[in-house]
Amino acid sequence: MTEPTSAGLSTCLLILSIALFQFGCDRGGSDVSSRRPESSPVSSTELVPLTNMVLIKPGSFVRGKYPVTLTRDFWLGKYEVTQGEYAAVMGKNPSHFPGDTNRPVEKLSYFDAVAYCSAVTKREGSAGRLPPGYTYRLPTEAEWEYACRAGTTNFFSFGDAVTEADQYAWTLENSESTTHPVGQKRPNPWGLYDMHGNVWEWCSDWFAPYPAMALTNPSGPANGKFKVFRGGGWNQALEFARSRNRFMMPPSNGIHFVGFRIALSQTNLQKTVK
Repeated sequence: MTEPTSAGLSTCLLILSIALFQFGCDRGGSDVSSRRPESSPVSSTELVPLTNMVLIKPGSFVRGKYPVTLTRDFWLGKYEVTQGEYAAVMGKNPSHFPGDTNRPVEKLSYFDAVAYCSAVTKREGSAGRLPPGYTYRLPTEAEWEYACRAGTTNFFSFGDAVTEADQYAWTLENSESTTHPVGQKRPNPWGLYDMHGNVWEWCSDWFAPYPAMALTNPSGPANGKFKVFRGGGWNQALEFARSRNRFMMPPSNGIHFVGFRIALSQTNLQKTVK
């Protein structure tokens, strides 16, 4: 065998170097291509409840002889919806007692209250503060009473002594025949104001006698003639403002002693009967 010339040796080394370089590049490219791409953050809307919403955790209370159990979180307005809040969304104020935008809105029908909730849901969703599957709505009657009682079993969330009522409620005895700005009295144990008195509050349920049985997440009958409102008002005696008291009216009617407060929950977990 003849020895390679220096020129031939140089040529061989050059070819080998090119091959090694290409192999190295191919290997590096293979590592990059086989590496799992980094996961990019999934864009999602973070729930930002309206100001002054109170988170209500699951629990139960006794209605008559039977327990009523709520198994899901929901939020409830700390205050009754005010005239200013309603006018800002709906462009009008139907109230019989205007003059102070912090008074509760009243003289509006159940359908008006539902329309307000729908408008707020649309606004908050468009603003990126409400994830899909959440909605603002009226509370069910069971949610309302559970929140009003706030873990108590007395006539009122503040106890049974009517002498304490003036600190918590605007009723016939002290209202001077008018509504008052929300939040002036003391709150119940869960931080909710005016659950007793000032204005009655629309709930989502149709009115019917309570079933004689234990219930879980009840939303009332599927249909009816009257809608329920709760809580007592400025024009009726304190006894009508007890935690358990209920009244009803056709959903198309509006009167100057009925308003509402707003609730928030996941729609797919809470069916609201309208």
